[in-house]
Amino acid sequence: MMVKQQQYKNLFSLKDKVAIITGGYGHLGLSMSKALASFGAKVFVMARTGLKQIDFDGSLTFIRCDVTDSKQVKKRINDILKNENTIDILINNAFNEDRKPIEDITKDEWDKGIDNILSHNFFCTQSVLPQMLRQGTGSIINISSIYGLLGHDQSLYQEVKSSSIYYSVAKGGILQMTKRLATEYGSKGIRVNTISPGNFPKKTKGVPERPGYIIDLSKRTPMKRVGQPDEVAGAAVFLSSEASSYITGQNIVIDGGWSVW
Repeated sequence: MMVKQQQYKNLFSLKDKVAIITGGYGHLGLSMSKALASFGAKVFVMARTGLKQIDFDGSLTFIRCDVTDSKQVKKRINDILKNENTIDILINNAFNEDRKPIEDITKDEWDKGIDNILSHNFFCTQSVLPQMLRQGTGSIINISSIYGLLGHDQSLYQEVKSSSIYYSVAKGGILQMTKRLATEYGSKGIRVNTISPGNFPKKTKGVPERPGYIIDLSKRTPMKRVGQPDEVAGAAVFLSSEASSYITGQNIVIDGGWSVW
């Protein structure tokens, strides 16, 4: 009986696991980074800007990396593998977006938008696959959005700009990429899943408070509030751990019920 109890107690353990999180210093990324570290993972946090070392029991390592540069990504991953014997978890969380009206978007801006939100997810995944294939195990978690699933209610965006059309297209592409990768690599021990957050607005430095926007989002949500960053972290731990060992190709929506009506 005690053996069984211990088995379940360790169900979410990430002890001795090595994780890479892109955009891991951002609004949702830092919560996921800390959560994985709290369950025992050694976490490499990749970010392009704003890096500041955070002492979190020595389990977070911050690496400056522009994930839209596939050569730079491969170099950073090879650097990690010089000291680590495994890469167990990859969370593709990074994105960067310029918001413009549809009729004003140029071809170059479209290409850049897709590259900044979708393409690097593929190339980061491609960079860790050889190691995951060698070890015969791995968990890849892609971060999409409810707006990869749903249309925008433009009436809510009076105080802020609505996200761009290439944000919606790219986030939708992430969902389909997850399914394809899951079918390709499921038999090889690699699981691929998606988390799609709903509305998790953040306070931006230098931008005025937007109480009307928050109220409108909350009214539209069955739970009558917006999300907090730590409310995404649990799904990241779950999909990283043996608790989800028979789950692949799936999308976990964390939106307070927004998408159910």
